[in-house]
Amino acid sequence: MTAARTLLNLATWCKSGTQALGPGTRLAIWTQGCLKECPGCVSPEFRELKAAQLVEPAALADYAIGHPEFSGLTISGGEPFLQASALTRLIRLIREQRKDFSVILFTGFCIEELTWSESTELLTEIDLLIDGPYREAEFSHNGLRGSANQRFHFLTDRLKEHTEEIVSGKRIREIHCEEDSLFPIGIPTEHGAFKDIFNEL
Repeated sequence: MTAARTLLNLATWCKSGTQALGPGTRLAIWTQGCLKECPGCVSPEFRELKAAQLVEPAALADYAIGHPEFSGLTISGGEPFLQASALTRLIRLIREQRKDFSVILFTGFCIEELTWSESTELLTEIDLLIDGPYREAEFSHNGLRGSANQRFHFLTDRLKEHTEEIVSGKRIREIHCEEDSLFPIGIPTEHGAFKDIFNEL
């Protein structure tokens, strides 16, 4: 395995935790780089295939373990499956000490496309996979998916008690301050990404 594949390349991450991307207070990370160009993408700045914030999975795992208020990890992007090996290592390191730690992952791939070895290995560590490309014409107003074509795959029982909240619950929107910049978190409630949030400030 090359050194590049052992590191996580993150666009950003929410160090303080969020309640907008799944049940409980969750550590949230966004990977850098995506091969898809979905019109209306909520984070087009995360598409470019470039080095952004390079992080050791072990260091991030230690951070997660050191914050007992975090009930789980939510992974988005960019496209997380482009960094499947490093994400698998991250999750396994966390679960060495936090067996109950739940994992939600958003991907632009459909689950049927995730057939290469690194992706199938990562799938074994995910509790909830939300799959499929964002389609602006099928915008969804509820739950954790951006458009109606995207599907919820509960791959374990860890989050099944939260099914209604995840699939059709009211959305939470948050603004976090990370390194002196405002960062919106959550699934947009209307077209136009997070412009409506900033208009309310």
